Amino acid sequence: MEEKKLKIENRVEFLKYLDSLSKINESAILTIKKDKIESLVASADNTLILYSEFTSKSGLEDVLNIPDIKKLSRVVDTIPSNEIEFKINSNNLEYKGHGIKFKYHLFDEGFLSKPNVNLDKINAFKFDVKFSIDKNMLNQIFKGSTFASETNKIYFYTEDGQLMAELTDRARHNTDNFTIAIQKADFDLSPTPINFDNIRLLTSINKTFDISINTEYGVVVFDNLLANIKLKYIISSLTQ
Repeated sequence: MEEKKLKIENRVEFLKYLDSLSKINESAILTIKKDKIESLVASADNTLILYSEFTSKSGLEDVLNIPDIKKLSRVVDTIPSNEIEFKINSNNLEYKGHGIKFKYHLFDEGFLSKPNVNLDKINAFKFDVKFSIDKNMLNQIFKGSTFASETNKIYFYTEDGQLMAELTDRARHNTDNFTIAIQKADFDLSPTPINFDNIRLLTSINKTFDISINTEYGVVVFDNLLANIKLKYIISSLTQ
């Protein structure tokens, strides 16, 4: 039987990819395609789903059930070369090179399951509102969250031609709130709350998140792209 080899051309970016997955779930199914790696993971409460792609021209197709993403990241980080190649065995990933060798054992196929989400349906949605938030603005919102610490909700809405982000809980009385103007807006958006804890789990591989909101179904999508990495976070909005 011909050996199956998984080639990674950029170890540093592969580690960024694994890190983004590990923030959402400790385990993941990696679907290996001839020109990329795909994964779909969900947070523990299923309120946040991440679809991700990593460009990897391996020329093979396979499925890897990763039991502990952070553990895999730690051992990959010991490899000094940026280009790496794994041998895919029946129950492990094997690496030999640059004076290092290890075997990382995998779960059997079927042990893990993918989140129950129809990506084609979500991609076909008409998103009424689209805007971007850069990393600096997101950091400002994080700073504000230390003040509005009694809530885990963030509301996006427009007011006087400005897009606003407010940390509060409108369903509770006497809750401290923090509001910041993000940018000018040429659209109208009624207050759309999402779980701020999910925002904390987003990985910023690029400086800007592109955000799309479908107000009919209450779906918010955060896209973050790098040359070899595509991250699509899907969040359901909350009630007020």
